[in-house]
Amino acid sequence: MERVLFYPPCVILTVKGMEVAGIRRKFTQPEVWQHMRGRIYCNPYDKNLFVRRRTPSAWTVNIGNPWAWCAVGALALAACAAVWLVLRLSGA
Repeated sequence: MERVLFYPPCVILTVKGMEVAGIRRKFTQPEVWQHMRGRIYCNPYDKNLFVRRRTPSAWTVNIGNPWAWCAVGALALAACAAVWLVLRLSGA
């Protein structure tokens, strides 16, 4: 018998035997604001990589999304490469 459970962040989980399959989806803006804690947003069930904050033209990263860590790592690597290039060209 298959049962459907409702999880607090509005994620539908289907239980069949011992396996559990979570459904990831893009959350709407009001749902994002409910899960936002200050400037930090962490929701592994949300497919959005960047989410809008309440202030106009302000965005934050969903750190619950694994691709967000790739984007942050790429930005850090680019910043380190830029600093290395500036130091190398300046002769320091």
